[in-house]
Amino acid sequence: MARNFTKHQNQLVPIIGGSKGGKGGGGGASEDPNSLFSTDIVFLTNGLGEGPLYRINPNGPQDIEIQDNTIDDLINFSTNETDGEKFVTLSTTGTTTQDRLDVFGESIVTPQNFASPVSLKKGNLAGVPAVKVSDQETSAQSWDAIKFNFTLAGLVKREDDGNIKSHTVSIKITLKNKVLTGNPINDEITSVTKTITGKTDTPFKFSVKVNVPAASRNDAGYRFTIEKTSNESESSGVIDNIQSTGWFEIENAAQAYPRTAVIGYALKAVDEHQNGIPNFTSLVKGLLVKVPSNYNQPILTNGEIDWREVEVAASGSFSIAQGYSLQSSGTGTKLTAADPQIYIGSWDGTFIYSWTQNPVWIVYDILTNDTYGLGVPEEHIDKYKFFQVAQYCDACDSVTGKFQGVDALADGTFRHKPRGLFTSIRQNQIGIPSGTAIKQRRFTLDISIADEGQAMDILNEITSSFRGALVYSLGKLTLAVDMPDEFPVAVFNETNIKQGSLSITGAKESDVISGVDVSYIEPSNHYKRETVRVDTSDANDGVEKNIIRNISSLDLKGVTRRSQALRFAQYQIAASKYQRRSVSFTTSTDALQLAPGDVISVAQQQSGIAYGFSGKIHGDSPVSVSANTNVFLEHFTAPSMTSSQFTANSGPLALRIIKMKDDRVDLYLLSNTKFSLSKTDNVSTGSDIIVVNPISKFNYATKTFVSLTQFDSTIAPEKGDLWSFGEIENPNNFYTNKAGKLFKITGIDRQPKEEEVTVSAIEYISNVYVDSDTFIDYTPTAYTDIISPLSVPPAPFFTFSAEPRRRSDGTIAVDGVLDFRNELLGYNQDLRTEYFISRPDGSTLVNNIFAGSLTVVASDQSVLTAESTAVLTGKNGFQSTVGEIKLLANAVTTVDTAGGTLDGNVELTLEGLNVAFDQNFFKHVLEVNDGGVFANLKGTDTVSVPIKEKTAPQGLLNFVGFATDITQLSVNVVGFDKSVNTLKFENTLTNGTNLVDILPPAPFFISINQLLDARFYNNNSFYVSGSEFTYQTEGTLQSSGDTHIELEVTPRTSNFVRLFIDGVEKNPGQFTVNLNKSLTRDANIVYTSLSGDAQFRAEVDHYTVPVIEVGDNVQTSFNNTFSVINTSYDPASAAYNAALTANSVFRVQLAETPTANLAGFTFVNIESDPVGTLGNVSGNTCTLDYNESSFPTTFNLGNNRVYNLTVGGEFEKFFIAQDQVIRDLPVGTTSIRARNKNVLGRFSPFTTKSVTVSTIPIRRVTDFQVTESLYREQTGGVAVRATCSFAHITGQEVTDYEISYRLASIDDVGNQDGGADLTSFNTVKVPSTGIDDDGKIRFTVGGINRGPTSGLNSITFRVTPLNKSIRGKTASITKTIVGKTTAPTNIFNFTGGQQTDQITLLWTYPRADSGDLLDLDLKEVVIRRTPGAVAFSVENFVGADPLVTVSAGTARKSIPIDVFGEFTYLARARDTSGNFSEDVAGITLTTTRPNRSTVVAAFNEDDPGTTFAGIPNTNAGESNFPSFADSTQGGTVVPNGNQTDNSNGTSSGFSAIAGSTTDLLLADDGVYTTKIRDFGATITGAVLVEIQGSQSIKTTFNDTHTDIFAGVTDADAPNSNVIKETGFGGIGHVLGFSNTSVVDPRFDSNNQTFMTGGISGNVFAIWNDGKYTGNVINISGVTKASPAVVTTSGSEHGLVNGDRIIVHDVQGMTQLNNRELFVNRVNATSVQLFTDAARSTALDSTSFGTYTSSGVLDQGDYANANSYAHIAGVIDADQIELGASFFANGTPTGTNAFANVTVAGNAFKLVNMTQFSDTGTGDTFAGALGAVSAQTQIRTTTAANSALYASTGTNGRAEGAVQTGQFVGSTTNEGFVTYQAGSRTFRQFQLKFIVNNSKPNEFDFTIDKFRYTIERDTITFTDTVTYDATTKTVDISSAGFTSRPVISYAVLTQIEPAANPAIVVTTAASATSLSFQLVAADGTGAYQANSTATIMVQATGV
Repeated sequence: MARNFTKHQNQLVPIIGGSKGGKGGGGGASEDPNSLFSTDIVFLTNGLGEGPLYRINPNGPQDIEIQDNTIDDLINFSTNETDGEKFVTLSTTGTTTQDRLDVFGESIVTPQNFASPVSLKKGNLAGVPAVKVSDQETSAQSWDAIKFNFTLAGLVKREDDGNIKSHTVSIKITLKNKVLTGNPINDEITSVTKTITGKTDTPFKFSVKVNVPAASRNDAGYRFTIEKTSNESESSGVIDNIQSTGWFEIENAAQAYPRTAVIGYALKAVDEHQNGIPNFTSLVKGLLVKVPSNYNQPILTNGEIDWREVEVAASGSFSIAQGYSLQSSGTGTKLTAADPQIYIGSWDGTFIYSWTQNPVWIVYDILTNDTYGLGVPEEHIDKYKFFQVAQYCDACDSVTGKFQGVDALADGTFRHKPRGLFTSIRQNQIGIPSGTAIKQRRFTLDISIADEGQAMDILNEITSSFRGALVYSLGKLTLAVDMPDEFPVAVFNETNIKQGSLSITGAKESDVISGVDVSYIEPSNHYKRETVRVDTSDANDGVEKNIIRNISSLDLKGVTRRSQALRFAQYQIAASKYQRRSVSFTTSTDALQLAPGDVISVAQQQSGIAYGFSGKIHGDSPVSVSANTNVFLEHFTAPSMTSSQFTANSGPLALRIIKMKDDRVDLYLLSNTKFSLSKTDNVSTGSDIIVVNPISKFNYATKTFVSLTQFDSTIAPEKGDLWSFGEIENPNNFYTNKAGKLFKITGIDRQPKEEEVTVSAIEYISNVYVDSDTFIDYTPTAYTDIISPLSVPPAPFFTFSAEPRRRSDGTIAVDGVLDFRNELLGYNQDLRTEYFISRPDGSTLVNNIFAGSLTVVASDQSVLTAESTAVLTGKNGFQSTVGEIKLLANAVTTVDTAGGTLDGNVELTLEGLNVAFDQNFFKHVLEVNDGGVFANLKGTDTVSVPIKEKTAPQGLLNFVGFATDITQLSVNVVGFDKSVNTLKFENTLTNGTNLVDILPPAPFFISINQLLDARFYNNNSFYVSGSEFTYQTEGTLQSSGDTHIELEVTPRTSNFVRLFIDGVEKNPGQFTVNLNKSLTRDANIVYTSLSGDAQFRAEVDHYTVPVIEVGDNVQTSFNNTFSVINTSYDPASAAYNAALTANSVFRVQLAETPTANLAGFTFVNIESDPVGTLGNVSGNTCTLDYNESSFPTTFNLGNNRVYNLTVGGEFEKFFIAQDQVIRDLPVGTTSIRARNKNVLGRFSPFTTKSVTVSTIPIRRVTDFQVTESLYREQTGGVAVRATCSFAHITGQEVTDYEISYRLASIDDVGNQDGGADLTSFNTVKVPSTGIDDDGKIRFTVGGINRGPTSGLNSITFRVTPLNKSIRGKTASITKTIVGKTTAPTNIFNFTGGQQTDQITLLWTYPRADSGDLLDLDLKEVVIRRTPGAVAFSVENFVGADPLVTVSAGTARKSIPIDVFGEFTYLARARDTSGNFSEDVAGITLTTTRPNRSTVVAAFNEDDPGTTFAGIPNTNAGESNFPSFADSTQGGTVVPNGNQTDNSNGTSSGFSAIAGSTTDLLLADDGVYTTKIRDFGATITGAVLVEIQGSQSIKTTFNDTHTDIFAGVTDADAPNSNVIKETGFGGIGHVLGFSNTSVVDPRFDSNNQTFMTGGISGNVFAIWNDGKYTGNVINISGVTKASPAVVTTSGSEHGLVNGDRIIVHDVQGMTQLNNRELFVNRVNATSVQLFTDAARSTALDSTSFGTYTSSGVLDQGDYANANSYAHIAGVIDADQIELGASFFANGTPTGTNAFANVTVAGNAFKLVNMTQFSDTGTGDTFAGALGAVSAQTQIRTTTAANSALYASTGTNGRAEGAVQTGQFVGSTTNEGFVTYQAGSRTFRQFQLKFIVNNSKPNEFDFTIDKFRYTIERDTITFTDTVTYDATTKTVDISSAGFTSRPVISYAVLTQIEPAANPAIVVTTAASATSLSFQLVAADGTGAYQANSTATIMVQATGV
């Protein structure tokens, strides 16, 4: 059978498994029910490991523990009876011939692995190829089962709402016959489907076992196919990456497992053994290994190797005298000698296999074993050194080989000689009483190697247990071990040490260990780890209370003896205390023959510590000359030698000599009398030539000095040998001599190409190792965890990101998510990570940093506050992937498709591929792996490319649940050409889609990698990844035209820029990105605002330099911290590379050579971010003042926008939840700082990460429309409602919509329809849950007042999407209200007449047969009045003044007459929708003033000199319209002001009309307020007002338009009526082609052009501007007058009266532009402007803007100027078709040709023509009813002038400030009330005439007449008086006449009337009385005196 092994790095270990799983030693057990036994017994087969093992449970079942308890009951398999027994065990040791285990089902597992893991893909997504394992062969054997191993990299389903759910993935395994027939049915053996459901975001491993049916088993083996059966998801939120990593081939037969040790357990599941598989413990004597052939170990009586009879006391009951057996003597002989002969004789270098606990031979076995070891050839190992160390470990004499042992105490376990207390086998568990003094081996090793690890790590752990290390010296592996009694093998003095290179260092006192905690495995405590403490002898004596406590912790592997652990601890204390000096020096390459662990002698006098004199032998000593042992010394350095070195010594003198020819080192004692000194010219004092005489020589065998009388040839010193000289304190102790100091080599280093070697060593003190064998007792403590806490922990590696989360109520919170890990390579301590959080007051991107005082230019100056604490962030914690090179692919092509039938290869054109040079290999990075060094052993070069694997991104960017549709795919590079920057990979075809088809559009980044191998870091040059982030900026757009959006980073390409307008992402063609790479200004975006655009947000996916600068320290893992000495991207660095930097490729050079393979590692910048205060704040510039010695780093990369400045916000410690999520981050910046801390409080450097949170950018709603509908109200007839609808925003967490609405205006009509309160915005909140089936939200407003006519009023809706309190972008839409358009039937029989001072009008309604009104929704009858007799037309009705409105159903109305004369009364019926009847009913009536009223005062405002009321005008002599003509102060009093202002007269908005002095013109709104009129006395009477005005249509469509954008035709159109323009996203796109933001684009038949929006939407046309230029005269000034006067430049304009001109390009007074006008010549440089050719109507510019500059008078051909065209329709995004074209004066051209703009290069404008509402059925432009409204107000007072004015002047004229509080009702509107005819009591009054023109572009208003009178009623006084011939006086004061009335008389009775007729004569009369008398009618005299008469007196007056 072929053996198969899995490779655990450098160690090969077979994988063994049983039929069912359980705990225990070895690997992968499994269990299976056995049919021979009841099902309540668990059978467990456990593979212990590689065999053969020596013994398993050698003491019997008592060596087994279950759950730490011993067992004493067994299952009896022989009788198959299990009652009462609970346990049984069988085992085999792993020999090649062993039998199988009876009754235990067994299996052996042979692992097989793929060369690289196979990532399974189903291939259901177009373009993503299917990846599966297809017809893979197994090894040739009849396997019983195949177990397939899988790794699930992640299984996550991220839903749109942000929830992370479990997911399901399925695979199918098909097992087939080895030999395929081609028939799938016959080939298939079986298949298994596996479905995994769950959630994991960390790797999850699982396996699937496929049993092979017995009938299908075949010795040839099998084939299998593995495929993924679950579909790949197009959703970006699904992750289900599954890999097939390999398979296990399983043999289930009852095999013997040759060379595998197996143990079987059977356990009844009862009592304490229930509830799962228990933990089993067995005692195992492990592998048989090679040991020396003369190795003679102790044995027991059964022949088992065991030291328990030897490791006993020297004497007493348990002494060695009781006997022992050795392998050489056999079991039948008991030896009693005190020193057992463990090593017999000299070793011949041969080996035998045996079991041993000697760690040396275990190391040797691992090194040489070909199966599970390293397979090192034995000739490459210094086995004799191993032998020497092995004897030392066994505590045997190195010469005799006899066991001497070290002192120890027994622990009471079976490992020591049994006490004989038990007769049963149980006595094997009980040994010599604990605490008995015994002898034992120095070092033993009991270790189980079960964990994967580096081979050298395992070997070093083992060697460290005996104070050794595995080293390589002189071509062989050898051991360096700390042992006593070692002697120097080399001598170094000032002759072979490079001058100035020697340095001596010492350890600090604080580094001296005062105690050791050492842990080991304690067999007596169930083989659990325990800890003992060893302290120095003075640790607790209380003498020095301030002594530093320095406790070391040791974790000993394989040590199971407490005494051994104690010795090791004592050694550590002694070594720390005494071995405190280290030496380092440079010497020649001769030192390369040395090895770490060798002892050397160092002599020198130069470094401050004298280690003896030294030099060279300058002459050969005599050989074999009796009594002549002279040695000739030469000393080279100061101080020179003198005789005092020989005569003043207190001890003997020693001389050490190394013979250079054979490296022999001898030590001599010198005579202090036989010497001679001489000198040469090399010294000025002392001697440098010395002759000495050795008298004895040290014998290394006997360790004593022996007499010396002569030299033989082997030892005689020769010229060139080295010597050192000094005293020896004790000749009996070799180590007290001072002829050089002894050191033990710790390191030998040779620099490449250097002929020098650096030696490092630590002082050697033999007693350290001798004393360490002295036992110190200490009570053990319970083991917890022993670590090494003295090293600084590695810095934490983490990321900090902001993740939006949806709460249960729908609101969005942003959480901070920490993804944390520690790179613990080489660091085995327990760590705890501490977190600190800061929320700065502000944060800003840093645009530039200037050196020196660290001047910072910030992006946001608002955060800069002087003296504030600030941090420059970005450096600390920055992470960069080592070896990664990102290249920009700017072109993708398919190549190598010869014949057109191949899919070919994908070729990428890459920026910077040519400069990707590997300085470690001096090759291009893609050439490093091409043969040569690695011979393709590193696999194939790959490139990582992005692919669109998913259908679309999940969710929306910046919102909950977003996941990209882009994933990375690694593909093999099939070729590249660095000269043209191209790279190719296979264009695979999957499901009809090629790989090239799922690549994103270029440009995009790809990644290649530098090959990193720790052996080849020749230049310490490493590529690193750069900074990668998304830059954002936002703001407000210009209201029109272009907005320049400045970008503070320069994008690599414009494709990496996104622009959002009001949250809606724009297509790249709708904006322009200017990179400005070659300019000094920043990049920017230019966007032309469209209607409704308000806010912008720009995003840039930015890739730039890494934040690693020269001088920074970066870390990859523990003890792997490197200083950066050069970078390729810093211009100040010596290694700056412009080509790399320009291509965003980055490289760093380290000061040290990393020893680890850095592939897959990350550089973490551990430099601290500087903290300081802000100073010198000026605008966006400041300095950061900080302690540069505390933060010694550079910031040369500041202009790359990689740093941020945070202000305020101290770091505070906080504790993070287990899920590593920080809930509810606030808006703004949050920073996290972390560091690691070990158990002794050692801290790692900090690393810092920050995130900035902004509110989620909810966009404005789209598909926003308003529809209108009618409905029948129960009481109000037909009403109008408007419904706004818009598409519900998905994916942006909208919970509600804020909907605001209002009407544009409210007419008096419709006071009951609820519309009056809609002129201000009403706001409601609508939940987003109210979505209709079509995905829209709708909201309806009812009872809308549309105004008096259709289309006059409009409703505006504003919608703002909300996430509770978070507001999105607002969208607004306005719709003209049409309402019900069917006109009602008008009234008929309209008639009327005057009744005194009233007029009564009557009419008849059309009715149905039922008697109801014919129009059920008829609302009212509107009656208007116009002077004179006019036609009953709509136009006259519109121009007439409102009179009265009568509710429907009322058929008559009486109205007080305010103005008498001839008037036409016009009536129209109006319904509840505001529709008027089509026709007009009318009647013309003339009213006359009734005789009973008299005009007592008359005022004529328009023409005071013209009498109109039959009496002189009271205001005769005033100016026409005095409040307009004379007011200069707005009706307010000023010193010496005019009487009009002093009487509060004023006007606004009016202008004079040339040639018509009695009229005032109003172009917009206006107010005319008369002077306060004083009647002179209080009166009761009527103020009758007669104001006549007229309104006229001003303009038509072509006179007013709004520019949308100006363009230039891109190309000659195919027809003369087609325009092509690609700017602004395309003219067709602007008009709605494929543009959902445009509402209802259409051709409108009414307007005969293209429209968007509602009835009041945009009416589009094409305008041809500036084509009329002819004789151009420049303008230098324009007056605001009537007519306007233009001043021209130059000396003569050349114009004559009547010339036609066009004014254009005027600045300031823009109302002049593009108007056709006519001139009157004033002089050579000025003209007057008129609007008609007859020059009868002056151009009034008084209300225009003020002229500022520019402008011309143009005599071009106006008929062809500014011509425009309608738009017939949209062809595509870039082209439109034109409709009818027109001259600028509105005359049609008769065609739709427009060649002067459809030809390429011609300019044009897209305009929106202003449309007007009409009252008629057609487009008559008669104007909108109610567009001009007027109101007359009056206020009165009875106050005299003294009360009304602050002061009065002469004649009582008002000359002081008006006291408005004197007017009636002054608290409201200063007393002004709506004027109504009727009588009132007053003295003074004032009128105000208010005109509102809602459509000034449509109408002008003119006051034609403004007059008013004061009238009083005529009163008749009647009285009857009896005349008695005397004059009679009558009191008439009761009548209240204001003047003398008209008097008349009637004689009622008299005496003799016929004979004596009489008449009445008034003799006196006044306003209060009259007198009369009777006279004869014939005039003859008085009436007869004696006559009586009755007279009726009548007085008539006012």
